[in-house]
Amino acid sequence: MVQIKLHFTKVNPVENMTVLITDQISKDMHMNIAKKIMNYNNIFAEQVGFIEKAISKKGKEKNCLRLQMMGGEFCGNATRALAAVLVYREYPYLDKFHNYYSISLEVSGADDLVECRVWNTESNNKFISQVKMPLPKRIENILIKYNNGNIEVLKVEFPGIIHIVVDSNKILNKDEFYNVIRDYFKDEEYEALGIMFYDKDKNYLEPLVYVKAIDSLFWERSCASGTCALGAALAFLRKSNISTEIMQPGGELEIMVNIENDIITSIEIKGLIEIVAEGSVYIT
Repeated sequence: MVQIKLHFTKVNPVENMTVLITDQISKDMHMNIAKKIMNYNNIFAEQVGFIEKAISKKGKEKNCLRLQMMGGEFCGNATRALAAVLVYREYPYLDKFHNYYSISLEVSGADDLVECRVWNTESNNKFISQVKMPLPKRIENILIKYNNGNIEVLKVEFPGIIHIVVDSNKILNKDEFYNVIRDYFKDEEYEALGIMFYDKDKNYLEPLVYVKAIDSLFWERSCASGTCALGAALAFLRKSNISTEIMQPGGELEIMVNIENDIITSIEIKGLIEIVAEGSVYIT
């Protein structure tokens, strides 16, 4: 049995615990490595990303790095985390402004380069990181058969991930509702499927995310793309810009959404990033 040694950084973006692998690893190994790293008997995390060299012409021109997520999905928290790690490591291709750093990244699930901003804090391993998120491809109301009736939810579709935003107070059993949603989308193409259980009175979001490639299901402590889906849904319903902090099990994420003529024109999220560990991991 072959054992490999990999170098990693473990990052805490509002408790959406993320492991970033810095070695260049063949994509056909990503799934197996991610599953083992996420196990309780290993590093233990909600998700794994692999730092690679840029593959697009524009990315190479800007000396970008690429974040390839374990299931090929887009992840805003992992993107924010990588941007903070690059500031922490003094990556040479950062643009320094008066009080923040700017960096472009290639990220799986995103067609264009993703722009990030990072601010230092008083702690050398903690940063405030902001990312300009991909725009939703589609937002629509759909009816789901549930509990002997129909429930209206908002489907917010991003490249690679579908999010369902639902009023958590209307759901009797959240695990059961996940099975209903997964069955509803069984014939659709997606890398990841999220259900965002939102309590509007408490402004509280509980994110449940399924990643198809590694067959993982996590009650995430925070979810960046899910927060964006909620922000886009709120802007869509209210027909107005959104700028607010959304409370989640792991803490708060700030969401900023601009909408013009019923079209979402920009989405950004911002929050704390903490680098909690770095070292080597052994995979058998």
